[in-house]
Formats: sequence, C-alpha cells, structure tokens
Amino acid sequence: MSKLLTQEEVDALLSQEQGPEQLFEFENKKKDVRLYDFRHPDRVSKEQLKILRNIHDNFARLLATYLSNQLRTMIDVKPPTIEQVTYLEFTMSASDFTYMYIFDVTNLDGQALLEIDPNLSFFVIDRLFGGTGSNVQRNETTPTIIERSVMNGVSERILEFLKEAWQHIDIIQPNVLTFETNPQLVTIAPASETMIVFNFPVIARNFEFYILLCFPYFMLEPILKKLITKNYMALTKKKPNEADSKSLYRSLENTFVKFSVEIGETELLVKDFVELEKNDILVLKKTIHEPCVAKVQNLNLFSGSPGVSNKKYSFKVEHITDDEGDII
Repeated sequence: MSKLLTQEEVDALLSQEQGPEQLFEFENKKKDVRLYDFRHPDRVSKEQLKILRNIHDNFARLLATYLSNQLRTMIDVKPPTIEQVTYLEFTMSASDFTYMYIFDVTNLDGQALLEIDPNLSFFVIDRLFGGTGSNVQRNETTPTIIERSVMNGVSERILEFLKEAWQHIDIIQPNVLTFETNPQLVTIAPASETMIVFNFPVIARNFEFYILLCFPYFMLEPILKKLITKNYMALTKKKPNEADSKSLYRSLENTFVKFSVEIGETELLVKDFVELEKNDILVLKKTIHEPCVAKVQNLNLFSGSPGVSNKKYSFKVEHITDDEGDII
C-alpha cells in the first residue's frame, strides 16, 4: 500500500519545482483577453470582412472621383470602417435628422439603407448651384423639392458605383424606394437583427462628413457565402467583358483634361504691356504657314492650324507630336 504524503511534504516538493519568483510571475501574468458578447455574436468572419473592405475600397475611389468632378473641388472618400451591430443599436446611434434613402436590391430579400450626412448634402447642393461651399451648417428642416430632386440624382449615382464595385462578385441592381429624414420612422429589420454598417468618411475642404451603407445580415447572407479568398481571387481574375469596357469608357468620359493651343509668342516691354488697349495688334514670332502646337495637360501632343467652323473658332489636328513638338 502506497504511503500518503503529508501537507509539509507536498509543500516541499512544490517549492523545489518553482521558486518564489516564478510563483509571483505566474500570479501576476496578464492574459490577453478579448471581450465577446454571446448575445450579439459576429456573424461575418474576418476573412469575409477583409474581402468586403477590399470591395468597398474600390467603391470609395469611384465615389471620390465622381464627387470631385461634380463639385469641382478635391473630395477624398476614405476606406470604410465596418461594424456589426443590431438594428436597434444602429437606430439609437443615428442622428435625429439625416438624409436616409431606403433601397432594395434585385434578387435579394429585404431592404438596405444609404445615409448621407445632412451637412454633406447641403455642401453638395451649395456647390452645384454655384456656391462656395464655405458654410455647411443648416437648420434641421425638411429639404425642398429642388433639394430633394438634386440629392435623389446623387443617391442614384452612389448606388450605381456600389453596383460597379460588386460586379466581380455578383450582379446587383439597387433601386431607391423611399426617402426619410427621421431614422426612428424607418424599420427595415427586427430590432435584434445583425446589421453590417459601412462608414465612409468624406473629406471636403476643411470639413469632414460621412456616408453610411447599412445592410441586414439576412440580405447579404447569400452573397457572403461567395466571399472566401479562393473564390474571390477567381472572380476578380475574370477576363474583361463588355460591361467592364463600358464602365472604363464611362469613367474616361467623365475625366477632365486641360487642352490648350499655342498660337505663337512674342516679347513685350512691361511699359508696352501696361499700355495695351482694345484693337491693338501684336506681332508674333510665327508666320501663318507654320503649324500651331496643341497641349494636353501642358504636354505637346498635336500640331495643326487654327480656323473657323460653324462660325466658331476651332483647331484642326493635322499631326501627332512628341514631347519636344516634333511630328511623329
């Protein structure tokens, strides 16, 4: 029969295995603990979140280009932060007054939200109507019919860019259903339903605004199954199709470039320049038979001759040139 150890013998054995310093370190060692709410579990995996972020990074770039072109000022749309919250938490955190568009997506169940910062809406309207956009604060009043019409067009364009960003994953067709300024009057999901919220910071001048996209989990669930790295890489490596070509062509159509024609040059004294008057004639260092140079973004690209077409001044492109102006 084995002998039972006394308490003193047990303590002696333990003291030999680890000293007082080791015991102290063990007792004071801090573990890296992450809080997890089992009542509201994350339903979207980290891998899916990473791919969602990549998709909407592209959406942010498309949106920044569109707003910059439309408003004639530099607009930066930052990559989104993605959160998973319940619908009750989303509505409780929303502003009392906002521009909220409810839309559905063809072939998907449920409805989603596009929320535009009211101050951003006022900035957009001010710039489109010729204002400076220096004042973005406005009273929380219902937008006028004209303001609604302008922002309806902007919201539809935003959703078109969302369609383009998702085209490699699935063909989605968002359609705006209604507009609301009070988020408490909008119900698109049960209070406990998990919502996937994309928050896009928008930087314009010295102001920072936001644009939100909010989807119920059950709405995106059929698409989320496709969002694993292997499938995503295969989908994004598709050969360009007609839709891709049209998208690229549409982006190029909306791109502005500076085009200028250099008719000639001359030298003047400051005294003569100051005394210039209407109908004065300047003699250029170029004959009428020499070609003029056309520049695109200050680069020599074409040569040709000026003229008149349909009673308007025009420029006829005759040759393509290199950066030095020599004909290719």
